[in-house]
Amino acid sequence: MQNFDLEGRLEQRLAEILDAMPIAVSWSTLKDQKLRFMNKKFTQMFGYVLSDHPTIEHWINNAYPKPEHVKRSNEMWMPYLNSTSIHPIEIPQVEVDVICKNGEVKTTLLGGVLIPHEGWGLATFVDITERKEHEVQIEKLAMEDPLTGLANRRAFNEILKGTLSRARRLDHKTALLLVDLDHLKSLNDSLGHDRGDKVLQTLAQRLRKGIRSGDVVCRLGGDEFGIVADAVEGEKTPEEMAGRILECVSEPFSLDDSPINISVSIGIGIFPDDTDNAEGLYKYADEALYRAKNGGRGRWSR
Repeated sequence: MQNFDLEGRLEQRLAEILDAMPIAVSWSTLKDQKLRFMNKKFTQMFGYVLSDHPTIEHWINNAYPKPEHVKRSNEMWMPYLNSTSIHPIEIPQVEVDVICKNGEVKTTLLGGVLIPHEGWGLATFVDITERKEHEVQIEKLAMEDPLTGLANRRAFNEILKGTLSRARRLDHKTALLLVDLDHLKSLNDSLGHDRGDKVLQTLAQRLRKGIRSGDVVCRLGGDEFGIVADAVEGEKTPEEMAGRILECVSEPFSLDDSPINISVSIGIGIFPDDTDNAEGLYKYADEALYRAKNGGRGRWSR
């Protein structure tokens, strides 16, 4: 009876300590996998009370929305539930999404410790949702041109290499179109840089209209844009795309309710016909662009 009282007091004291912790903690008995305790932070973070998830297995299979996170958690915990080790087993932290009781999904760092000889398991959750959102936003800013909202040069380099890698694997052709706004300097000189920026923004919108749904348009800097056209079929498809772009751009731009006419020059390179790598494809398209400009601008060259 005395030992039982002592054990009860120890569990009560442990519960008090866990309740005071600033991170979410759950406590389970390993033999029956039953969840015995959720601290206050756990309920605050996820909204659950103890009766919502009676066992470890129930929690893993119902609280984690992503199958890969279910698999990861099972691999982390299940092999140790019947362990006879006399030493604590640390569960390293991994990223896991958790569905809260109100349906919100939070990103957490899940870790913990197993104490097999006592038959206890503790799981800890640290909410990193806000940090992940900031990371995603920072990554987006790093890959996006702030003026036009298009992918920037850094993103373009990754997109082009990835597209060519897929083209090699699937044995199909990919086209790169380099598009350059003609006479941007004179536009800026006559209209001012603010209005010149508006022309670039409108041009970006026109370029989006001139490409297929699976293709990507990027702003490479200044007045230069790049279009990666994946899985082109036949020899005329990139040229037809260039023709559509020239047609879209030929319509007068409305700038402060005043029409303005601009033109672009386009250089085309095709993988693997013209080259077998990203650097070579860019160089080939750039040389074609130079020929288009020398040929009178407002045209494409291959």
